This record gives sequence, structure tokens and C-alpha cells, in this order.
Amino acid sequence: MEHILIIDDDPAIRNVFTQLLESKNYSVETAGEGKEGLTRMRERMPDLIITDIMMPEMDGLELVQTIRQLSPNLPVIAISGGMQSAAINFLPLAEKFGACKVFEKPVGLAKLASAVEELLSNAAKG
Repeated sequence: MEHILIIDDDPAIRNVFTQLLESKNYSVETAGEGKEGLTRMRERMPDLIITDIMMPEMDGLELVQTIRQLSPNLPVIAISGGMQSAAINFLPLAEKFGACKVFEKPVGLAKLASAVEELLSNAAKG
């Protein structure tokens, strides 16, 4: 069973994504911010990470860069909300730093599930 780590400071988002992915028979673990996510990653290496960009402690951009240093081939999906109010859209930067897919919140659950399936399938092919 593939293991997915969700890192987001919004408990409601973590809950919705967890329910979605568990319904697809994935093992899911969550963290509320980047540093906690790295700790969880070191404890049990996931097959895929879904991370928010705007978080306290360690933001998603720094997190993606750190993940790339620790595990260059680990699939990462970066998701961020609030792009309408931000002066800068951070999602292109997340891609530049190594995120495989990026989505603005709210992301459609079918779209997210499809991206997870695609990235895990590609990773399995190696």
C-alpha cells in the first residue's frame, strides 16, 4: 500500500485529503507544518508528498527544496490558496524548486486523486 504524507496547516484540508486518499486505498499520514512534515518523512519515507505552500515555521517552498535534497525522486504536489490576494504566485516557484504538480486551492478532489495516481504510477515505473 502506497504511503502519502499530507503537509498543510489547515486541519480541514488535511481531513478532506486524508478521507479522499484513504478511500482510494492509500496509507495517509499528516503534518501541520513543514518542520513536522520533515520529521514524519524521516521517520517513514512516503511514496508521495502533498504540501501547502503558505505555512508557519517552514513554508512549502523551503520544504520542497529540502525534500529535493533528501530524496530527489520523491513525487511532490504543491497546493496553495490565497493567490488572488498575494502579490506573487508561488506555485511556479514551487515547480522550479522541484514540485511535480502544482494546484491552486480549492483543488478539485478528482483532479488531485488523478494527479496522485499518475505520479505514483510514474514513480513505480522508475
